[in-house]
Amino acid sequence: LTEAAARALGLPAGIAVAAGTGDNMSAAVGLGLGGDGLLDHPVLSLGTSGTVFAASRTRPTSTALNGFAAADGTYLPLACTLNCTLAVDKVAELLGLDREDAAPGGEAVLLPYLDGERTPDLPTAAGLLTGLRHDTTRQQLLGAAYEGAAVTVLRALDALLSACGLDPGAPEVA
Repeated sequence: LTEAAARALGLPAGIAVAAGTGDNMSAAVGLGLGGDGLLDHPVLSLGTSGTVFAASRTRPTSTALNGFAAADGTYLPLACTLNCTLAVDKVAELLGLDREDAAPGGEAVLLPYLDGERTPDLPTAAGLLTGLRHDTTRQQLLGAAYEGAAVTVLRALDALLSACGLDPGAPEVA
């Protein structure tokens, strides 16, 4: 940022300015990832799709991840699922329930690949429901949709940790 622009905006001169970004990249900046901030600290973002990302000084080589480059010389390895709250919302709609009506329990398992899947790369995959019992409730089916979405995000987290050489069992260091 130039001196003149910095004065006009009330910002420090010399900070990096880049045109355009995505939602997860903006979140990484807002969370203080990269640069002098947190490195190799995974973040989970749950929305229509589910994303898992971290700032790293090492460019990811895994084809399961996107490896966005940042202006400060770090990278943003990112795994993205297609079916997070998108799948939950669709199942709730089909069952005539609100998202908040989900209940735990039951034996139903729902694989939420309603639009294929991005991580892992399964573009033609379809959703699957198994484990139905006579006493399975609509609320339990919706709970299974939440559980299925959570499992896909956790699988993406495993892919990120593995690709970045991070130990998921390592203690948090402050």
